[in-house]
Amino acid sequence: MTGADRVKVTPQGQPLTQYGVGGGKQVSDLMGPDVAIEWTGTKGTVSGNFPEVTEFTGFSENAEEQEGHYFAFELDEQYEGKKVTVIGAHQKTAQDRFWVIRLDELYNGSKKLTVKQENEVLFTLDFSGATLAEA
Repeated sequence: MTGADRVKVTPQGQPLTQYGVGGGKQVSDLMGPDVAIEWTGTKGTVSGNFPEVTEFTGFSENAEEQEGHYFAFELDEQYEGKKVTVIGAHQKTAQDRFWVIRLDELYNGSKKLTVKQENEVLFTLDFSGATLAEA
């Protein structure tokens, strides 16, 4: 099974209420229409433009995390009701298929994001080819 079988980039017009964040934002507020993932097995390379969001109060109660660059993705239906762990600048485990991550801290490190289920790596995304635009 490849990474493309496990995850997809959230479509542009999708409201983010289903993702546990809100503030009236849609995916098009977070990511350019050119955001895509090119796959080699379970390793994905992300390309495209990520605009700087200057007010995303629905993302976090932490004021520092309410602005920056964000990526929204949806895990395949086979992961419904299963715990997964997303590892980047931070690590979070949740029983959720819908994710929004903040890229800014990720860019201070490896620029990679790994998603695991228990001990199995489902996929790794490399953001080094993506552009984080300034407001």
